[in-house]
Amino acid sequence: MPTVARHQPLVSICIPAYRCEAFIASTIRSALGQTVDDIEIIISNDGGYPAPALEAFRDHPQIRMLTPSVRLGWVRNSNYVLGNATGQFFMLLPHDDLLAPRYVEACLEILSREPACFAVYSDIATAQGLMRATEVRGTTAQRVQHVMCNLYGGYSFRALMRRRPEQWSLLELVPNPPTDFAVDSLWIMQQARFGELRRIPEALYWKAFSDTTVHGRWPSIPPAELLEAWRNHCLQMGHIARTLVNDDAVVSAMVRHRLDARHVHDAPSYLKALMGVGDPPT
Repeated sequence: MPTVARHQPLVSICIPAYRCEAFIASTIRSALGQTVDDIEIIISNDGGYPAPALEAFRDHPQIRMLTPSVRLGWVRNSNYVLGNATGQFFMLLPHDDLLAPRYVEACLEILSREPACFAVYSDIATAQGLMRATEVRGTTAQRVQHVMCNLYGGYSFRALMRRRPEQWSLLELVPNPPTDFAVDSLWIMQQARFGELRRIPEALYWKAFSDTTVHGRWPSIPPAELLEAWRNHCLQMGHIARTLVNDDAVVSAMVRHRLDARHVHDAPSYLKALMGVGDPPT
């Protein structure tokens, strides 16, 4: 029997879900409501928790549902759903966030005219106000230095990116156990290795914050554990930087700079408050 070639969608929107009943319908509707039609939506229901609001979309022609046989956690589940994307471009959409109808279209406009650009994202609206995203431009070395020395806020976590399957092993989210602190910040560096990260100066994305989210739990990490998690994050950043900048002394200086979070733009206040307490970083 002849095989039928499957249409490759233009864009894959990947939603890692977990205990999502209260909000997932709104998130899916925002993805379905994009002004770009050629979109597939892939949802991974981590742990397979019952979610009637999710099941209501199971037969939608643009939606694929995945149910991991074991609980993966947010990092592995994000990698799992992203790894199932087939579009020319792809993005991660947390299960309680919302896209404005023009989000994908506006990102594609920049990606189509800027070949040096790898990922695009917009400013972010929240209940607390507007979060103005930061761009990463320049040569590879300039991008590495900018991310290492300045950036914490993972605006590019929800970026629309070029999907190049041969690069996926270098783009998978890297765990930072036991809490996976700042994994989204490390992803800035992982994306920046492939090109510039560009901003749409308009809030086309709405982000939810709550105490039950992964980020909401990070401020309560015990101080010693938080400092160790930050140190490991900085070393992870340095490991990637060394694959991109052929000067170990320069990279080591960047790591030392980053270890004191007070030097890092928009690092959380609860982390900065711990700097200078105890032994100096090495």
